Amino acid sequence: MATRPSDSELEHLRAAVAAPGRRTMARSEVHAWNRRWSPNDTDILDRHLQRTGVARFSRTADDRYIRCFDAQDRLVMVIAPGYVVFEGPWANHECDPEWLGIALSTLGASASTPRTPTSRSQSPRAATPRTPTRSTPEPRFCPRCFLQLTTTGACGNCD
Repeated sequence: MATRPSDSELEHLRAAVAAPGRRTMARSEVHAWNRRWSPNDTDILDRHLQRTGVARFSRTADDRYIRCFDAQDRLVMVIAPGYVVFEGPWANHECDPEWLGIALSTLGASASTPRTPTSRSQSPRAATPRTPTRSTPEPRFCPRCFLQLTTTGACGNCD
């Protein structure tokens, strides 16, 4: 079983979190978002939602992640189907120091992306991925706030 998400998965998470999101979710919807989570997974989530003071949830536009904000509307953690990633100040001793996250039991499961009644196969994004017509550098993202870095590598939010 995997102990951490791949680097490409973490890059996708950063890009999805930096993009405009979808609707706000209720806490009960967060618990029901992935039916494959074990009772231990939901206990881990509940403990960290309480510890970080999460007050608001929103899905990313691609429906693959849930952003969690505190009462001051700061991003404190991101929930993925198989793991949880924390913003630097909210990481604790349970987090893997390399990626500031905690793996859940569904990490690496073959069909770990949760689906609501609108499944991925019904989504227009399920089509064959586009290949870029020209070579462009991959965008880089701030490891603290997940915003896209400028071409000089500076974060307009943190620096």
